[in-house]
Amino acid sequence: MWQRTVSVKSRSVLVALLFGWFGSRVEASPLPTPTELMTKIDSAQKDLHSLRADFVQNSRVKLFRQQISSEGRFLYAKGNPARLRWEYLKPDPSTMILVGDQAQLKMGTRAPQLIDTGKDPTLRAIFTQLRLWLGQGSLRDAESEYDVKAGGTVEQPALLLAPKAQSPLSRVFSRIELHVDGKTMLLRRLLMVEQNGDEKEVIFGKLDRNIELPASQFQ
Repeated sequence: MWQRTVSVKSRSVLVALLFGWFGSRVEASPLPTPTELMTKIDSAQKDLHSLRADFVQNSRVKLFRQQISSEGRFLYAKGNPARLRWEYLKPDPSTMILVGDQAQLKMGTRAPQLIDTGKDPTLRAIFTQLRLWLGQGSLRDAESEYDVKAGGTVEQPALLLAPKAQSPLSRVFSRIELHVDGKTMLLRRLLMVEQNGDEKEVIFGKLDRNIELPASQFQ
């Protein structure tokens, strides 16, 4: 039971890949190509040092045709190593903290559980891409893991990512959509579609960029 719970929560962390896409204001333009959109996002996050955001996550289970919603917050601090806090506040509180390659999950009153990402190729791939999207590298490098297309609208363009067959992520996800504000490149919506048809949608709000975050938030 623990192993299954950790797997589900760990995969949810991928929603963290959105957080790095909160950038500075840019000029609106016609719907960009995938390369143009990735270049704009990379440019907008170059001066990203820290990030705090609230989110609502909607999990839809295809088999039972039901939706479960939860609320939480996300904290990110760039550095060596980078630090990330992904916290569900309600209805079921839990917190995952990632410092470098070390991940720790705490659920309710139970003792924190360490997760060795180096022994799980899927988690390792998720966290590697997450750090990339948070500005520790170029988003263009994602093309080695995904087939990338552009979609959405001029007001809210989107990157549509389909994991390539050789990627460990292809065993989990069939499609990932990242919708950003066409002017600011702020991430507005993340949609992850799993191979079994289940979906996770994350909608972001109250974004605070480059603010001071206490070190205690990542302990």
